[in-house]
Amino acid sequence: MKISKITRLVIPRLLFSLLLVTLAIGASYATHNRAGEITYEQIGELTIRITITTYTKTSSLSADRDTLDVDWGDGTFSRAGRVNGFGDILPNDIKRNFYIAEHTYPGRATYTITTTDPNRIANILNVNAPNSINVPFHIETTFTFLGNQFQGSNSSAILLQPPIDFACLGQRFVHNANAYDPDGDSLAYELIVPLQTVGMEVPNYLFPDQITPGANNQLTLDEKTGDLVWDAPQRAGEYNVAFMIHEYRQGVLLNSIIRDMQILVESDCQENNPPEIEVPEEICVVAGEVIDIMVTATDPDDPPQQLSLTALGGPFEQMVSPATFQPDGSFRDQPIVGRFRWETQCEHIAEHAYSVVFKAVDDIRDTSGLATLKTLQIKVVGPPPENVIVSETAEGNTICWDKPYACEVTEDDYFKGFAVWRRPTSNKFPIDTCNPSLEGQGYTRIVSGVQEFDGNQYKFTDTDIDGEETYCYRVTGVFAQTSIAGYPFNLVYSLPSNEDCAGISLDQPFLTKVSVTETSSNNGVIEVEWTGANPAEFDTTVFPGPYQYVLARGDGLAPGTFVPVDGAVFTSNTFGGLTDTSFTDQTGLNTQDQPYSYQVWLYANGNFDNPVRTSPPASSVFLTVTGGDNQSTLTWETNVPWQNYSFRIFRQLPASTDFEQIGTTTDLVFVDPGLENGVEYCYYIETEGAYGFSTLPEPLFNDSQISCDRPSDTSPPCVPVLDVQNSCDDNTTTPDGAFVNRLSWSLPQSCEDPMDVEGYRIYFSPMIGTPFELIAEIDDPSITTYEDGSDAGIAGCYTVTSLDSLGNESDTSNIVCVDNCPFYALPNTFTPNMDGSNDVFKPYPYKFIDHIELKIFNRWGQLVFETVDPDINWNGQNAQGNDLSQGVYHYICHVYEASADPENASVEVLQGFIELIR
Repeated sequence: MKISKITRLVIPRLLFSLLLVTLAIGASYATHNRAGEITYEQIGELTIRITITTYTKTSSLSADRDTLDVDWGDGTFSRAGRVNGFGDILPNDIKRNFYIAEHTYPGRATYTITTTDPNRIANILNVNAPNSINVPFHIETTFTFLGNQFQGSNSSAILLQPPIDFACLGQRFVHNANAYDPDGDSLAYELIVPLQTVGMEVPNYLFPDQITPGANNQLTLDEKTGDLVWDAPQRAGEYNVAFMIHEYRQGVLLNSIIRDMQILVESDCQENNPPEIEVPEEICVVAGEVIDIMVTATDPDDPPQQLSLTALGGPFEQMVSPATFQPDGSFRDQPIVGRFRWETQCEHIAEHAYSVVFKAVDDIRDTSGLATLKTLQIKVVGPPPENVIVSETAEGNTICWDKPYACEVTEDDYFKGFAVWRRPTSNKFPIDTCNPSLEGQGYTRIVSGVQEFDGNQYKFTDTDIDGEETYCYRVTGVFAQTSIAGYPFNLVYSLPSNEDCAGISLDQPFLTKVSVTETSSNNGVIEVEWTGANPAEFDTTVFPGPYQYVLARGDGLAPGTFVPVDGAVFTSNTFGGLTDTSFTDQTGLNTQDQPYSYQVWLYANGNFDNPVRTSPPASSVFLTVTGGDNQSTLTWETNVPWQNYSFRIFRQLPASTDFEQIGTTTDLVFVDPGLENGVEYCYYIETEGAYGFSTLPEPLFNDSQISCDRPSDTSPPCVPVLDVQNSCDDNTTTPDGAFVNRLSWSLPQSCEDPMDVEGYRIYFSPMIGTPFELIAEIDDPSITTYEDGSDAGIAGCYTVTSLDSLGNESDTSNIVCVDNCPFYALPNTFTPNMDGSNDVFKPYPYKFIDHIELKIFNRWGQLVFETVDPDINWNGQNAQGNDLSQGVYHYICHVYEASADPENASVEVLQGFIELIR
């Protein structure tokens, strides 16, 4: 998930830090700090050791610090000394400094460790530009002491990637702090404004994408992975970015580190392309497996640059069997092929994935250049306990599994035994190495830390059961770190074991196969198999022989009645003689068009009228194939007493009777894309399932009938998005004087197949609420504009649809309604003297008027003329046809516009005087 930039609000608390700010403002200091952070290690119950890492300007000799002032957050202050001599001199006028100090606190609480240096480097573009030199450099880390007797100790994350990076103008930039937490806690990232002291942000700060902003200049920070992406810098220079790394344990915030980093954007590398790295994004392994992969870095430039390829991350920090990466990070000709190798151990099992950041840098600037970072996430999970079997005993349900367990011996007693999980019904599901959790699968942990064993088996007896209920169990290994008092924290569970269940009565038959082997409308074949009632549970003294199994069949997935299948009756005088448990049903079945369901009836005592036991019914798998545009959609149904947890899809090979597997899913639907329209494709489904009881056979495989269809383009194309502008917007007309509406449309960005569109249809409605009529059809998909209108009016509503090559029409676009821009004005005099000039009273040229209501009065208020005709054409006579005398007349005129929405059309009232001159 991406997060937006926020401003961090904090409250000033220390006079010491404020004094440093005052000193910085009151004096001029040499340019100095570039980047840094504070990390810590808990080395005692209330004692920590901090490491302050800073990156400074090598040439600023007068500002070089051999010690830094530290505010420990408990009211005490001290100095941390530099431990790497005069600092590590790096290329590009950069020096790396490490300062270390230890401190013991008075008690458990939350503390903030801070250090403030009087000045940053000069000319940082986004910090108080152009006067960043006198802005103090402040970093801090806030942490909480835990009760380490029970909750364990806590150290901060280690930031493995340096906080200085180079970017290129106009090129996508990625930085990752590559934070690794040795305690196995979870981390989250938050973008903030850099600080100049406690609770005070640097002045006049701009996030880098606010300098020359635009769609091509975006800065984001992924709160989960820590990827800081700037796509892309638009102005060369030096920038500072700060973010917090929050550390959580079981949802509780433990500490927060501020990294204040620098990005140097170069302008002389715009023609240079960043290197490319080929490496997987994610690898999930079971502890004990070896990860051995090749990582390739290449340079796309011509001629290519030399490259450096390095790797940093948690796997290299392990005390037991750390990872290795070769070759070293020296520059060499491309391509560079590096080898990452890690022999994972049980001590590496962790809740969260390890991050390995591979960095390829070209040498366009001899010692540095454009870089590419790729992150590999490695999940190391514990192996599953093996061969879980549940037995019903007098004490309860006893769960047993294999000993030894692959990870039962670990350094520092990291293995903490086993957890047993339970649910009321079976749940077979594919085990995902990348997501080993049982969360969401319906299981409840009933015990943890189990280490009891008997010989070559671990065991646990669940006594909290109801003898009439079914219970299904899984087992996981438990791993955790240990507090000084021996209490576990940061628990991690292994992959779950196989599932086994108890509580089912085996004194009845169970169907295990209802599989279609021949598809036909009248000669279909279904193979049916079942297990007989268990002799140990079926009481033959209560139910003596003779015995009989009868296979019964019903139509559909849930038939109301079952009838015996011809020839599927098996009789024996003894119970042990009932050995027939399968039957091939080929009695004129229509497997092509319908499924069938089966039951097994068990009769005893020679009474073959009323069965003493009946199996749960089970149906065949029924497949439906629906052809779409270059694809087939497969759906299937089944009604069985076991759980189907996996489905394999098979498609018939061209010009062959053979089928090949094309996919696997856990859903009841599958889409087969990329097909040719008009060609028949045939499929069948193979289901895999189990009852979940080790006393019943598993896995169970069953096939559907063969179903076929031909893909065809019945899907409509994408719906366009319409916009309408008209003559009222720019006061223009066509050469012949007509007013027009200018329609334009486009396909939305979400359109998956814009090439499917072959043309458009345009519809018009004269007013809201009236039907649309087709007014134009365009058969060229490149034409996305249209003009419509007349000199009479341009009011109306439009919508557009798209067409594909087969005539499929999309839904209508958004409806856009436009109104006229009415104009109506009257003169103030006319001369009805029959001289052929100005003889009638009429309006100036008008437009978009539907009608008027004009009334003209003499000076005594008497109505002398009225009309609804917008042309008026009054000749100066009254209603009786008599000429009116010369003089001044008063009028009131209601003007009604022509509108697409008559109910809401505007009405204008004109009032004035007319001078009639004879």
